[in-house]
Amino acid sequence: METNKTNLRPYGINPEKGRAYENITYVLALVYNLLQARVEKYLLPHGLSAVQFNLLMLASYQNNGKGLSQVELSKRLIASASNITKLVEKSVQAGFITRKTNPQSRRENIICITKKGQELIDKVWPGYDQLVKSLTEKIPAADHPQMEQILKDWFVALQEGK
Repeated sequence: METNKTNLRPYGINPEKGRAYENITYVLALVYNLLQARVEKYLLPHGLSAVQFNLLMLASYQNNGKGLSQVELSKRLIASASNITKLVEKSVQAGFITRKTNPQSRRENIICITKKGQELIDKVWPGYDQLVKSLTEKIPAADHPQMEQILKDWFVALQEGK
């Protein structure tokens, strides 16, 4: 993988400016956009968006299948609260999830996966997993552990600095 010779000037990235912090953030955003587009392309024939797929995954595999509050979902998904509300409504109407009032807090909704939603995840997962694997294979395997740790540490540091 070329790093020093890669020309990203057409994307507004100029390493000679000495602004590595800006370059890191901007390149990460560009990478995210490319990854998102490839994932969306794969999920589209299944009638899913990336955020809806992530919603189903969270509802299925977090909290031992007991569901998550809508507030907790919005914290874990890259979407605004109003978008989460629309997404939840769309997913309820499609029969992928249920939305119940939390008995301990009547102002809170608990989101749970349905059998139909779980069947869709099971159908989509193998191809999704292969796609994600193929996308990360663009990074030399020897760099995976270090890159994973750097990104995790950055995420935690950003979370702590809310």
